[in-house]
Amino acid sequence: MLESWRQGLGVLVPNWPWAVLFALAGGAYSVSLHWPGTAAFWASLALAMAAFLAGVQLSRGMYQTLLGPRPGGFLALAHANLAVYFFFFVLIVFIGPFLNLLQGILIQAKGTFVLDKDSGAEQVLAATADLLPSMYGAAFVLACLAAFGGLAWFALRLTTMGAATVDRGTAHVFRTFGWTKGHVAKLGLVAAATHLVPFALGFAANLALRSVVADTPAGVFIEGAAGILLFLPFLAAGHAMAVGAYRRLKPEQAAGAMAD
Repeated sequence: MLESWRQGLGVLVPNWPWAVLFALAGGAYSVSLHWPGTAAFWASLALAMAAFLAGVQLSRGMYQTLLGPRPGGFLALAHANLAVYFFFFVLIVFIGPFLNLLQGILIQAKGTFVLDKDSGAEQVLAATADLLPSMYGAAFVLACLAAFGGLAWFALRLTTMGAATVDRGTAHVFRTFGWTKGHVAKLGLVAAATHLVPFALGFAANLALRSVVADTPAGVFIEGAAGILLFLPFLAAGHAMAVGAYRRLKPEQAAGAMAD
């Protein structure tokens, strides 16, 4: 944990141009979401791609600061990130509808509300608020926690994929899956300090910012850009954690430890 924070905060200074570019792209993308018309869709798509590419370059720069200069790696890291995004998208596509179905079944079983396809959002929220304090709600919360735990387990098993991709110059995703076997609990403890805490603080700060920023294009831009900047400690510590885990768990290191 200490290593991740110490080294993570150190990567922000040499990579500040990419962090600023990432924030500017994020702010512009937030503004584009409020534009009317078909052209706005293509503008939003282009700005989303710009934000993604700026984020990949920032990530690559952080990894290179921690690992040392490496040739290339941008396209490989973009490829690996897209593969991970798609993987989790598929998981959520299956988990989300299941949780929605379970929620509807439990609301119906409790019997306080009768919902159908024409039920409005307010009625669904009221039924959910009524469900949660009951035993049916406890079952729903346990199912949500189990789903979150499954997603977190996969994320922890893939901790080293970004560092391996930049270090080796080729996309590594599930090839790193076995490296973290037996270390999920330890990685989870470190991730609580390097991921959950700074993410929660950044999220809370972003919510507070929304309450004071005017609902204008300039305000939306500031909110989007500042939102990314508030999450930089989370990104920096997360990258340092990934590199620390990679150094300890890569096959060459494990083989050397066994030989010793």
